[in-house]
Amino acid sequence: MVLRQSRKRTQRDSSIEPPLPGKETTSAVQYVNREHVNQQRNDSKTVSKLSILKHIVAFDRKFSAWVHEHGLGMFFYVFLRSLEFSGDGLFLITCAAATYVAPKSKLTPEVRIFFFNLFMAYVFDMIFVSIVKKIVRRPRPVYNRNHFLTMQVDHWSFPSGHSTRALLVYTTFWLYIPMWRDQSHRSWLPYLQQKLERRVNILNEFVPTAEAILINLIASIVTGWAIATTSSRIILGRHFFCDVIAGALLGVIEAVFAYYFLTIPIGTSEAVHRKITGAFGWVENSTSQIFHGKKLLVHEMAKR
Repeated sequence: MVLRQSRKRTQRDSSIEPPLPGKETTSAVQYVNREHVNQQRNDSKTVSKLSILKHIVAFDRKFSAWVHEHGLGMFFYVFLRSLEFSGDGLFLITCAAATYVAPKSKLTPEVRIFFFNLFMAYVFDMIFVSIVKKIVRRPRPVYNRNHFLTMQVDHWSFPSGHSTRALLVYTTFWLYIPMWRDQSHRSWLPYLQQKLERRVNILNEFVPTAEAILINLIASIVTGWAIATTSSRIILGRHFFCDVIAGALLGVIEAVFAYYFLTIPIGTSEAVHRKITGAFGWVENSTSQIFHGKKLLVHEMAKR
């Protein structure tokens, strides 16, 4: 009986199939193979993206070098350097601040707040562009000659600071175009009529046309300056083509951001102007004494 029970138990145990290690091994191998295939796909995608980026960088360098070599022969070097100076950040900040603190009789509150907001946008631009340049750290072109003669605060190329400021001025001007039209109607044309009424008979029907001509002339000057300044960065060899494009796009974004988020009310602007002119009013008095007490204010302006 004992032998029969042991045989039955042995047969029962032998009927139970042991776990097949092959199945676990096969699933693990399949998992590893699947991960390897996915890794190869990701690597191929990464390689393709890197190759595309390399092609873009190579084209950027070749095209920028071609523009630099051929552009210097097409434009006057002094003209290009003057554009470079006009787009310098410190120069533009100084011009905006000096225009803002001009005497009240020279500017209307609307024009004064325009230059205050432009000043704030310039400060924001210099800080933001400096941060981006130090993060990207793209060197300037190797053919960048006379770099030490230019007013530079860094040696990085991406993005172009002159391009950001040029498009910043251009976009800000067009955002304030209703204000400029109003200034032309209320202040500039009456002043011209008052000055030219003895020499030229300006008909009232011609006033809207004169306003359009004046605004379009100023817009053409601003647009031409922005295009010439951004183009000069490549021709002078200061930046690559992609640096200028990125800087131009960044300038538009900065202008829109400053227009909607950095603008202050006219009352605040006038209060700040009174504080500044009250603290530095001795400058105007000293200037008047130098010119034998002659008043430098424009009293002939038409009443606004």
